[in-house]
Amino acid sequence: MRCLAGSISLLALAIAGSAHAQEAAPGGEGDAIVVTGQRAQQQRSIEEKRMALGIVDVAAADEIGQLPDKNVAEVVERLPGVGVQYDQGEGRYVAVRGVPSSLNGYTLNGFEIGNPDGNTRALPLDILSGQLLNRVEVAKVKTADLTGQGIGATINLVTQTAFDFDRPFIFQANGQVGYQELRKDDRPVRGDATVGARFGADEQFGILLGASYSDRTYTSYGLYPDDWAPDADAARGAVPTNIKYTDYRLRRERIGAAGSLDWRGGATQLYVRGVYSKFTEDEYRQRFRLDFSDIDWDANGLTGIASTSEQRSDLRTEYKEKSILSFMAGGSTQFADRWTLDFGAAHTRNEVIEPNELWQFRGNPGNVAVDFTDKLYTAVPVEGYLDPSAMGFRQYSAQDEYGLEKTWQARVDLTGKLPALSDGSFVKIGANGRWTDKDFNSSNAVYGRGSSANRFSMAGLSGDDVVVKLGDGRSYLLTPAISEDLIKAYTDGKLGGAQFVLNEATTLANDTLGDFSLSEDVLAGYAMANLDFGSIAVTAGLRVEHTRLGITGYLLEDEVVTPTDGRRSYTDWLPSLVVRITPSDNTVLRVAYSRSVGRPQYSDLSPGGELSSDGEGELNVSTGNPALKPYVADAVDMTGEWYFAPGGLLSVGAFAKFIRNPIFTQSYTITDGSFGGVGYDRINFSQTLNADRGDIVGIEAAYQQQFTFLPGLLSGLGVNLNLTLIDASLRMPGRGSIAFPEQSKLLWGAQLFYQKGPVEASIAYHHTGRALIAPADDALNDQYNDDLRRLDAKIGLDLTKNVRLFAEGQNLTDEPTRQYQGGVRNWVTQNERYGRTFYVGGSVRF
Repeated sequence: MRCLAGSISLLALAIAGSAHAQEAAPGGEGDAIVVTGQRAQQQRSIEEKRMALGIVDVAAADEIGQLPDKNVAEVVERLPGVGVQYDQGEGRYVAVRGVPSSLNGYTLNGFEIGNPDGNTRALPLDILSGQLLNRVEVAKVKTADLTGQGIGATINLVTQTAFDFDRPFIFQANGQVGYQELRKDDRPVRGDATVGARFGADEQFGILLGASYSDRTYTSYGLYPDDWAPDADAARGAVPTNIKYTDYRLRRERIGAAGSLDWRGGATQLYVRGVYSKFTEDEYRQRFRLDFSDIDWDANGLTGIASTSEQRSDLRTEYKEKSILSFMAGGSTQFADRWTLDFGAAHTRNEVIEPNELWQFRGNPGNVAVDFTDKLYTAVPVEGYLDPSAMGFRQYSAQDEYGLEKTWQARVDLTGKLPALSDGSFVKIGANGRWTDKDFNSSNAVYGRGSSANRFSMAGLSGDDVVVKLGDGRSYLLTPAISEDLIKAYTDGKLGGAQFVLNEATTLANDTLGDFSLSEDVLAGYAMANLDFGSIAVTAGLRVEHTRLGITGYLLEDEVVTPTDGRRSYTDWLPSLVVRITPSDNTVLRVAYSRSVGRPQYSDLSPGGELSSDGEGELNVSTGNPALKPYVADAVDMTGEWYFAPGGLLSVGAFAKFIRNPIFTQSYTITDGSFGGVGYDRINFSQTLNADRGDIVGIEAAYQQQFTFLPGLLSGLGVNLNLTLIDASLRMPGRGSIAFPEQSKLLWGAQLFYQKGPVEASIAYHHTGRALIAPADDALNDQYNDDLRRLDAKIGLDLTKNVRLFAEGQNLTDEPTRQYQGGVRNWVTQNERYGRTFYVGGSVRF
């Protein structure tokens, strides 16, 4: 509440300051101040928002690519109503206005991107560097010419072209090297370069090429307890079944490239564009685990002795590669004075490759002493940790996942001006098609220990002990650790032998249940009109999308694999209406209604699954469901925007979304039914089904101002604030009303920036409130993300007109990511620490 009160107070002060600015602002265009750098990009973002037909927020590219963000997810996090889920200290998935990331739409220059991330529609935006983009548009209320997918928002990534710059030739390059608190010996590096030119007699040709690269090898430490259960004698009211802590060592590399070739001649424009991005991750994970139960508590309920324990040492090595390759071509032409024809086609290829290996050793250390005094509790074997010779081999697994998605798209739009009504009035009709083929194959061979005569221990296979440092003086000893080189050498050539025995049933299930092959075709058409009556403008439209789905999965029954198909087609009618009222040149009021869809996750659609029998006449069925309906949301929005000065904005808005057909995995029983043409007395189903509905309501406020009215050096100061409050509920069968997944009730951010002469600096804070990750069968097992706070800063100094030096710091408060169970924040299920990261670098621009 103190944070909320502080945010409201800052907004109140901002309103007062903006009123002062309005009174002091020069009155004519001749008094306009030409600005560059951070202020220029903020003014561009504001102007894009002001001119949009719907409700749109924009993050414009920094003038020389110096955003203190590692990827696109962290760029859009600074916009109102945007929350980001972090993975290993980097932003990955974006939720907008409390709507899960899988229900957003993602486009690249207006064409759908698709997804390289296996079986989900939640695009991992950490795959893309922000340095090759002109801007990122987050359309929260869409008009009929935008794709129907996107209940939270449509996130459109717009690449640069040679015509985006104010000079015919451009070269800019940026390089950085970093220092990491938890991995001092490895220096992260980042760099990007862009070169382009306009040429021809009238500069009618434009070419632009860009490339980006980042390489970061780093360490994170984590604590991951499982399965908190009520315990009346425990001071916390519950205890977990174990303690796990982990040493992660990762190398993340991003390679990106983009190109654009444009021609503009008279009334016609043509373009060819391409984007390539590859994200690779090499991960080494050493984990220690103690299982315990039956705690004999001391009188305080915080300390005690647990029995029935098991000690485990695990080592996992994993390689992950995700790539996006997209080509598009198109253009526009004007004819008959008032008509414009836009056209384009695109092809995208997305791929994921993810092999990994896991070794596990176990032993029994006896009783365990537990201490729950601190939120990050401790558990230690009373008689000490087991040595390698007491840790017997238990399991080895080799997983290999591969996914490939190919998409073709085409679109055409015809816009006609209505000069008889007003200069800003027009009608627009169009059509587009998307044809997607997606295959996902997952395998995981599992090997167990052999007979007693063929078993082996970790003796001779161990490495150095590891100290897991979780901050605030809390450290955990990870011992014995497994040597990667020694265990790989020992395993080589022994799989399937006496010491590594293949578990055929588990391996077959792992090779079967996650696989699918899908085709999804979407044909769409729309008509819309913008009628501008001066101070009032109305944009009304209707979009219709017809989806054809075909998907093949695999049923597993008694070690027999049977392909199974599912098909479905459906049509969505998506109306939209936006009324814009401009009582003055600096004020815009918008009232909007729109309908959008969110298609089910690919894994939920697969008809594959597992069949088993508990006895004669009874069948257990666990499958996906190709007959799932898409989420459908009706949204109402109202905003007021005051553009009180160049680079100045105060906006307040309210929104409501009424969502039908939410999807959950549900269990139910049918008596005297049939499955596969065979009758059964009882069929127990576990299947993805549509539930009733969910509602999301909220308010957003944003304030931005450059304090040019202040004297002297103070005139370089500026501030950017945003606040979002959300209340949401979802009605789930068997649970009643619950929170909406990934929905944070409170989002707010504050940025203080400075630009004066050769100095440009900013310090930014962002708070993403706690949120339900995914609902379980009961509230006790629900998993939540805790509050996440980020503090980042940067400063730049222009040595010359073309050369700049800069420094930046990320996660300056050493904030961990934390998850908890059952709605109780000290029932911790994850606490990951990443440490602080600092960069220094330079850039040139000509």
